[in-house]
Amino acid sequence: MIATTDLDFKNYYVEKLYMTANVETGVLVNRSGRRMIALTNDFLLGLHRALEKECGDRVEKVLYHCGRKWGRNFGKGLDNAWSEFYQKPLQEFPLAFFQSLMVQEFGHNGWGTLSLDYTHFAKGIIDLNLEGAIMADITEAELKYPADTLTAGIIAGMFSHFIQRDVDCLQSQCALKGFSSSHFLLSDPKRIEELSAWRTSSKSHQEILNHLLTLQS
Repeated sequence: MIATTDLDFKNYYVEKLYMTANVETGVLVNRSGRRMIALTNDFLLGLHRALEKECGDRVEKVLYHCGRKWGRNFGKGLDNAWSEFYQKPLQEFPLAFFQSLMVQEFGHNGWGTLSLDYTHFAKGIIDLNLEGAIMADITEAELKYPADTLTAGIIAGMFSHFIQRDVDCLQSQCALKGFSSSHFLLSDPKRIEELSAWRTSSKSHQEILNHLLTLQS
């Protein structure tokens, strides 16, 4: 178990050390030296609209796979940064500690407030809840695809690296439709593929989860 003393050293996300800005060079970096940027609502909405125009009906697949590829690389970077900082492999982190790091990572990046439910982990499912999910939070118009498809791809990519095997992610509830938060289900790619027809259905998150539990890997 990692010690909880000397939080300025032991907490990777301590505020005064996690992110620093050099106003002379215009560079913002995190604790590991990775360059960071801030994206406005207008930029994110403009990116999605441009992809919708360029990709047409393929936009959902493009957003998801872009997120997935970036997420895998991002997860690898986090793995290296956390392992170096805490001087032990990520695989040896207690599950609760890993979850705490993920919650802080999402929060510090402005991606929303994350919670993870491992109730069905033994059956190959992780249930993620995200309050303040980016696109669902800033998008005003209804979309033909789940608002946070890019985030779903990022989650799939990150956990594919962490678990060391391919997993996919489905957004099963969207705050854009009046819910208090967005839900995502993470599982084996074949099982998620079988749920593809449900992603824009009127089924509730619980109904989708219940159906996922009946599917074999």
